[in-house]
Amino acid sequence: MAYTSLTVFEPDIDGDETLALMVLASTQGADGFKFVNDGKTILYVIDDVTSGAGDTVTFEANYDKYGHKESPLTRTVTAKKSYMYGPFRPELWNDYEGKVRFAFTTGAVTTSLIAVRVDKAQ
Repeated sequence: MAYTSLTVFEPDIDGDETLALMVLASTQGADGFKFVNDGKTILYVIDDVTSGAGDTVTFEANYDKYGHKESPLTRTVTAKKSYMYGPFRPELWNDYEGKVRFAFTTGAVTTSLIAVRVDKAQ
């Protein structure tokens, strides 16, 4: 699967970082998305469709150091609604690259996505 990488935006030290830097992503036909995760990153999703059933997003889970695997997290994204997912515990949600991977399973809509680190590194 070829995943599309999302840039993780960090809060501006002066507090004037704009969230207008959203990625308008066509989920139709997309294999999936990924973003770097340090446990302090959230994903903001907005379904831009004005009507209809919306879409389904599934986050891939991974094995922890003890060999346990979290179940994939699947959520419905309803038309004209916005959602925040995360933060994601790295030991359960990061792949071998240190990234969270997710896909829209119905792939029938256009959705706005932004990954934001909620705590600036010291």
